[in-house]
Formats: sequence, C-alpha cells, structure tokens
Amino acid sequence: MNELFFKTFVITFYRAFLGFFILVILVFGVFMEMKQHLMIAERILQNSTGFYAILLIFLGYALAQKRFQIRLLNDKHYRIFHQLGFFTWPQLGRNFLPFWLANHALILAYSVLLTYVGIGIRTGGKLGILWLFLIGIFLADITLLYFKLKKPFPESTRVRSAIFKKLKFEFWFLMHLRENRTLLILGVKVISILLLNGFFYIFHSGEFDLRWLEFGLLCAAYVHFPLWLEKDGFESEQLSYFRNMPISYPKKLWQHTLSIVLILFPEIALVVYKYGAIENLSESFFLLILLISINMGLYGLIKLRDNQERALKSSYLAFFFLFLLVIFGVHPAILSVICVLPFLISIRSGYSV
Repeated sequence: MNELFFKTFVITFYRAFLGFFILVILVFGVFMEMKQHLMIAERILQNSTGFYAILLIFLGYALAQKRFQIRLLNDKHYRIFHQLGFFTWPQLGRNFLPFWLANHALILAYSVLLTYVGIGIRTGGKLGILWLFLIGIFLADITLLYFKLKKPFPESTRVRSAIFKKLKFEFWFLMHLRENRTLLILGVKVISILLLNGFFYIFHSGEFDLRWLEFGLLCAAYVHFPLWLEKDGFESEQLSYFRNMPISYPKKLWQHTLSIVLILFPEIALVVYKYGAIENLSESFFLLILLISINMGLYGLIKLRDNQERALKSSYLAFFFLFLLVIFGVHPAILSVICVLPFLISIRSGYSV
C-alpha cells in the first residue's frame, strides 16, 4: 500500500512539475555554492520582510501541491482512494506523513538550512515561527484531505467563467500553466525577477555599461526556457487538431506574440520600473524589445527542432553566439532582429499551431 501511495501521490506530483524542479536544481544546486546559500539564509533571517516572504513562498508551494492532490482525487481513475475516508483523522495523518514529507522535501530542506544558520546567529524566535508554520501547513493539509475524502465523489461538470464567456487562443497556454504547471510558472517568475533585479542592482553601482543589462536580459530569457518547452509541447500534443485548420500568418503572429508578452509582463514591468526614466527612454525601449525578441527566438528554436535534445543543443549555441554579440557591443535593435528570425520562420506554415 505504501508503494502504491508513493507512486500515486509523490512520483505523479514530481513528474507533473518536473520542469520546475529541474530549474530549481540548476539555479540553486549547480550555479550556486554552499557559502552563497548560507549568506542568503543569514540575510533572510536578519531581515523580517525577507523572512515573511520565504514563509509566503512556502505557503504558495504547499497550496500548489494541495491543489494538484485534490485534482488528482477528483479524477475518476483515483476513485478507489476515496475509501481512505473510513480512516480517522489521526490514522490518515500517520499514513500520509511520509508522503507529505516527500512532497514537501524542497521547503523542508531549506528550512533545515535556515535552522542551521539561525542557530549560529541566534534567531531562535524566527526559527520557532518557521517550524510552527510548517507544522500548521501539515495539519491544514491533512485536515483538508480528511474532509475531501469524507465527501461523495464529485460528478463531472463543466464550469464556464462568468467573466470570459469565450476564452481566446492567446490565453489558452496561460490557463494551461495556471491549471497544470503552477509551480513551474511561479518558479520561473521568482528566479527571473530575482536575477534581473540583481543585474540592475549591480548596473546602478556605475561599474558597468548597458551591455551588462543586455546580458542580464539574455540570462533571464534562458530562465524561461522550460516554459517555452512546455508551450511547444502543449501546442503539439493538446492542440494538434488545429493543424488541420490553416490560419493566416499575421493572425498567428499576433496570437503568439501576445501570449509571450503576457507571460513576460513581470519582467517588462521591472525593466520599466528600474530603467524607465525619461532620459533613458530610447534605451529602455530597445531593452524591452530585446527581452521579448530573445524569448520569441528561444521558442522559435524549440519549434524548429524535432526533439528537446536538439533544441537544447541549439539553445546552447545561440546563448554563446548572442553573448559574443553583446560583448562586442552590437546594437540591441540588431540583436532583436537576429533573435526574432527563428520565431518568424517557425510559424511560417499555415498548418502549424
């Protein structure tokens, strides 16, 4: 039974959000050293805003995990697990504790790191709040699961939004991310914003020129690579039917561009906020165009390749090529044109999504 629960509630969860966990491992496991993690943890514990922001991130992770679990239990293929409703609350808690720990291993591991640092700098009060908060998340999780299992199995219903009677194609991928890849989109956005903010912080120290920001936009664009892989997979698998319905090139260009711009809205807002002064208006405009173009180019490269392995190799080569162009001071407008070409080529066929 334990093996069945593990395959159902743990492996399924990690498989569904594989892109998010790979991104976290790459950024925080490969590109950062332990001493950097210790410095960040110390800064978080010393700053009340940072500490409560971490608690909010932990809560968001827990809510995403719980939402996925409830959707899993609503599926007709998991109807058998509703027999767990015969368990008492303590029995359910004891049986699900190992699987809860496995699904929340990421935030628990970071909590252990914060505890290790907190003991050294003597911030016992915040550590107490941290672990009481985690215990509260566990108790709330099991309580919600308990009452969920006590309810009758839900009937299949279709719910139409009261605001959007007809959801346009431009918003389909966004809805897919919200419904099925919540952690992926949240993880990408958090890492991208933090990365860009760091580049702007160093740039405003006065030691670097505009090429530093261009490199920052390039790095932030590559953080979105898992999203563009997901977008290509979503369109090739779930929207394959629409390949039989040709669509005009201008309309397709508009649909994809709007979808990409909506996903990049937080980064666009940050660039405007950090570098949108009147005296920097033209430079800010070209930076925004460059940000959008690099992401469109990445998506185009993925669409042009037959599989993910070839897309990864092409993206590596493109990164170093663009990095060299940035180093040699090529104007952002020229960089944007180079980046957007793969995207324009990838959607040229009327029978592609």
